[in-house]
Amino acid sequence: IDTIIASRGRSFAGTFRSTFTGYINRMRGYHGMSMKDSYYGFLEKKKVTHEWLDYYDGTTFSLEWPDGWIGIDGDVEPSKVKF
Repeated sequence: IDTIIASRGRSFAGTFRSTFTGYINRMRGYHGMSMKDSYYGFLEKKKVTHEWLDYYDGTTFSLEWPDGWIGIDGDVEPSKVKF
């Protein structure tokens, strides 16, 4: 229930590299919410979700990637413009 409630807020702030935060961000993507309304509490990584990364230097399994929910119905191609 916590993830459902957190995923429907106007904005969301979570913990960098947290799988719980990652799941909430993925749910927000499924709801059509922009990643530009999600933040991390760790100041150095606060706005990582606001940029389209073609690659990431580090462990990528703990981050949610917009192409995981954009175009899953085959109607839209993931791109830097829509995420």
